[in-house]
Amino acid sequence: MDSSANAATAGASNAAGFGDQASRLQALAGCRLLRHMAPAEVEALVSRIEILTVRRGARLVQRHDPGGAIYVVVQGLLLVNQYARSGREVGYRRLQPGSYFGEIAAIDRLPRSANVTALTEAVVGRLPEPLVAELMAGSPNFTRAVMEDLAAMVRALSSRVFELNAVSAPCRVQMELLRLATDVGIEDNRAVLARAPTHAEIAVLAGAQREAVTRELNRLETRNLIAKQGRTLTILDIDGLVAEIERLGGDEPEL
Repeated sequence: MDSSANAATAGASNAAGFGDQASRLQALAGCRLLRHMAPAEVEALVSRIEILTVRRGARLVQRHDPGGAIYVVVQGLLLVNQYARSGREVGYRRLQPGSYFGEIAAIDRLPRSANVTALTEAVVGRLPEPLVAELMAGSPNFTRAVMEDLAAMVRALSSRVFELNAVSAPCRVQMELLRLATDVGIEDNRAVLARAPTHAEIAVLAGAQREAVTRELNRLETRNLIAKQGRTLTILDIDGLVAEIERLGGDEPEL
């Protein structure tokens, strides 16, 4: 049985405004998980996807819990992380609208490999375990999307292992900023992070101390590479940031 089915215990509840087929189709239109499926395939399964509203700070998935449901992010931001016995938090990635999680446990039927927590109030779609199993067995287009994204995840995690062992903390902070810029979109050599991660959140993602993140962001601001105003962080010169990464010994970034 999928223990994550009782989502109310994780601070989630059925989302208002997604009760009809048209609104569900619209909500799931940008989901990467369904990108290779024909419109008729997607339309046939959306009524079986539960749409949930998740409060900020709620944990949707707990590491080591059983369960094979897959979740797709409709609105909001979520964080994939783990905690060491010392209490130190290790972050893997932020989940933006259109992304999804839970596919690893759905494939190998083993317990969840990480926690997933809502950084903001969010809306997610939940594909129950029986539906996921059915799609894995009967929809090549669904399985193709999962396999492509797993390959991309392996590549990304391999890069992270290299960075943590061969790249300095300031450079890792810069590389995390570049990833965030790529996620939101780069235009005219600039990127605007309207709800930028806190220094602590960047530290978790970059495998650095919060103080090191603060020092590096202040240095980049002094060099006019970034500008901060409230929760908005603007990267003023993407090319300049890339040059800094290369100067400090980071792998040449892929934009």
